Amino acid sequence: MSLRGDLLAQLASQPFDLLIIGGGIVGAGIARDAAMRGLKVALIEQGDFASGTSSKTSKLIHGGLRYLEQGHLGLVYECLRERQALRMIAPAYVHPLSLLLPIYAKDPRPAWKINLGLGLYDLLAWGRNIRRHRMLSARRALALEPALRVDGLRAAGVYADCHMDDARLCLLNVLQAVGFGAVCANYVRLQRLLKADQRVCGGVGEDVLTGRSFEMRAKVVVNAAGPWADRVRALSDAQAPPRLAPTKGIHLIVPRLAGAALFMQARSDGRMLFLLPWGDEYSLIGTTETPIAGSLDALSADANDIGYLLDEVNRVLPGSHLDTEDIVASFAGARPLLAFSGPSTTASREHRIEVDHWGLVSVMGGKFTTYRLMAQQTVDFLIRRHRWDAERCLTDQVSLLEAAHPVALDHWQEMTRRMDQDLLARLIIRYGTAAFQILKLIDREPALVHPVCPHHEHIEAELVHAFQQELACTITDVLARRTRIAWSSCQGLDLLSTLLELAQRYAGLPPEVLERQMAEYRQFLRLNRGFRGEPQSADVARASSVPHDGS
Repeated sequence: MSLRGDLLAQLASQPFDLLIIGGGIVGAGIARDAAMRGLKVALIEQGDFASGTSSKTSKLIHGGLRYLEQGHLGLVYECLRERQALRMIAPAYVHPLSLLLPIYAKDPRPAWKINLGLGLYDLLAWGRNIRRHRMLSARRALALEPALRVDGLRAAGVYADCHMDDARLCLLNVLQAVGFGAVCANYVRLQRLLKADQRVCGGVGEDVLTGRSFEMRAKVVVNAAGPWADRVRALSDAQAPPRLAPTKGIHLIVPRLAGAALFMQARSDGRMLFLLPWGDEYSLIGTTETPIAGSLDALSADANDIGYLLDEVNRVLPGSHLDTEDIVASFAGARPLLAFSGPSTTASREHRIEVDHWGLVSVMGGKFTTYRLMAQQTVDFLIRRHRWDAERCLTDQVSLLEAAHPVALDHWQEMTRRMDQDLLARLIIRYGTAAFQILKLIDREPALVHPVCPHHEHIEAELVHAFQQELACTITDVLARRTRIAWSSCQGLDLLSTLLELAQRYAGLPPEVLERQMAEYRQFLRLNRGFRGEPQSADVARASSVPHDGS
């Protein structure tokens, strides 16, 4: 039985202390925290882990410099404290990044105001700061980033925040929760909540991949569905008023535009925009904030969003000459903002824990940076409310790459002495102790050490590992979230034939399932505006027809 199959069997066969609805970063964080404290935990996610908002972020763990202007000092302080905690527990995935903030003559915020804000940012990060900010003259700013517009440049600020891999961070929380005994399953949709004695006591889940339904029993149900939280609340109480006012934010991936990471003031509306490195070859541009009129389920970047970002970047980097043909990919996500009577740009990023009269616990609002704190506060609240005997929170001290059951050192020494040392170092940095599982795959089948394609450093064993040990169920899971291959120039199309062979052989996926998944992956690329028509390479032509056994 596969890892996911075993977890599904456990979901239906045992009672839990808490059942978490939602496998984004907040739900994953709650599962990790509760499991580490010895509670019996279940988590279900209707899609893949982090497939919603938690993989559609600006890829920053940051204090929220722009929140200072809105007077949210407490939120900024919390964010800076959590930034330090995440640097400690996931240094391979949360690492410092210097940002250059150019200041022009007609910008909404003059140099003195930027300097004051950055100074306050330093003060709130006291004892946890990466490095103090500094102000640069226009000449020094241009020396640091020659691509900046010269006309009107007055000064620049330089400060530090952190870059991160959002989907991997979410997955690491899920996998560590499973390591501590949690039962976490993706592609399980909540159909309805179970009630008894005037209380919510579980739910009926549907395995999206098979259509099979089953009951799950728990003392407490926690709604951590992010922007979809109001939908879950309506399953408990059809008359529940909405608590959220989600907004859409988009990001664009384009060929690398600047050597420095930039934090820019939009001239048209005063928003702060990022232009960040995305690997060595690309830049990530974001973000927007617009109301969502329709469904949350298939958001994409529209022409107005794209035009807004391209215009602002072209103004600051006039040599870029960006247009829509330069867009490698885009993505759009919904922010789970608390309902607020005012413009969305000033809405609170703070969070709320609420219990309805059926006992459904909903965790709403917040931001990626504070997910660990949100999880801690939620589990603390449940322990107090139900008088559970549980351990204290250790999620700010235990590495996300640390196994619940460490690997014996002699096994490591035997496995690593024959490995290419550069590859070994990369695997250990990326996977921690889980790298041992990949090394065992290579030891059994040395051919799995081959790179998946010329464009990527990933090896075949990593894709097998994603299916066997990281709960990947589909091609899209592997290419878009277990790795970032989908967001590169080849979009994973040049390695599809290799991936299909690995999925068929090592994950047991039948040809008809893989054919459907290929169509779904192409639709995923179309939705994210990176699709360039039907693939033409020889590899993809071979992959377009999945071989059946004996064919």
